[in-house]
Amino acid sequence: MKETFVEQPEKVAHPGEDALARAFSSFQEASESLSRKYAGLEGRILELSKELRDRDRALASQGQFLETILKSLPSGVLVLTPGGQVLWRNPQVEKWLSPDDTELLALLRKWGIWPVSEREDPLAVSWKSRSLLIEISRVVDDEDRSSGYVLIVNDVTRLREMEEEVSRDRRLRDMGEMVAMIAHDLRNPLGSIELFSSLLARDAGARGGQALEGIRSSVTSMDRLIGNLLFHTRLPMVSGAPFCVQDLLDRLSCDCARIGVMRGRAGGPDVSFSVDAPYPFTITGDEGLLYHAIFNLVTNAFQACFDAGGGQIILSLARSKSGGAIFSVKDNGPGIPRELREKIFDPFFTTRSKGTGLGLPIVLKIVLAHKGLLKIDSDENGSCFIVQLPGPGERLERTNKDIWSGQLLEEEFK
Repeated sequence: MKETFVEQPEKVAHPGEDALARAFSSFQEASESLSRKYAGLEGRILELSKELRDRDRALASQGQFLETILKSLPSGVLVLTPGGQVLWRNPQVEKWLSPDDTELLALLRKWGIWPVSEREDPLAVSWKSRSLLIEISRVVDDEDRSSGYVLIVNDVTRLREMEEEVSRDRRLRDMGEMVAMIAHDLRNPLGSIELFSSLLARDAGARGGQALEGIRSSVTSMDRLIGNLLFHTRLPMVSGAPFCVQDLLDRLSCDCARIGVMRGRAGGPDVSFSVDAPYPFTITGDEGLLYHAIFNLVTNAFQACFDAGGGQIILSLARSKSGGAIFSVKDNGPGIPRELREKIFDPFFTTRSKGTGLGLPIVLKIVLAHKGLLKIDSDENGSCFIVQLPGPGERLERTNKDIWSGQLLEEEFK
């Protein structure tokens, strides 16, 4: 069978098909390009996200460090918005002023700090027994618009106290110089009075002798007062030399017994005075200064007993294990009130109308000049002042507790 070939007609390309093919090819290329760019953008976003997280962590860490620093500052830090809202404050602000925002803003209004006015100098205020200094700083943006305020609060209470102490010391120094001049001028006529009264006592009778003895006693009292004033105006110069403490006790015993006799003649209450010394021994120190210190303690004890209507005073001496000396002056007077114990060493502090307030400060100066300790035990049953002097080569530790110790050196007395 003969095959028959039928000739197919030749296909003619349509112009629209070429355009469609090109468009599809362009779309496919654009899609692939977009996919590649999207993939790149997605990678960049991941990189930026990681970078942002790292910066957030660094910023948070810096913020924690900053907050820790601000919380640990000795100054108070307060941050306010322009509208008066408290954004942040550290613990010092809460401690000194108030933890409550409303009360805090009320305080600022009371002091004229809020609304904030332009001021260059810090504002000084007093609040709850504190002296505070408040500095105000305005926070501005790039366009010089206020975005808030920072208040720095400093406690200057101690600074004010130190300024008052310096001023007080300056006044006391000026007064001391004046007192020294007056005391020096008074001592000359007092010496003349004592000399002439001694000469008159030779020719006077019994009655006149008593009167002259009263004059001499008054002169001695005035001389002791002047001595106290002079001691206070200058540091005691210790001339260390060996001396027998028994000689010091004998002199104290005679002078203190005469005080009791004179007070008794004046109609005062009965006060007994005794000395308890086991045996004589030698120590090194300034005998004149130590006499002055112990004599002041004894006369204070006399005054305490007189005020209480009578009593007993015992001056004791013991030798420490190190070879030093321990003097104690004990009385059964009313004692020292606890609220006054920290003040009795302040110059010019006294509870007596005729006292100068210089006796105990001078005693403390003399004791410390000998590198010793002054210890006190006092209650409603009386007071005991103890002067401990070091032995050869001994160093006594001095602290505030030592000065106001309640221990009576029991180990030393054993």
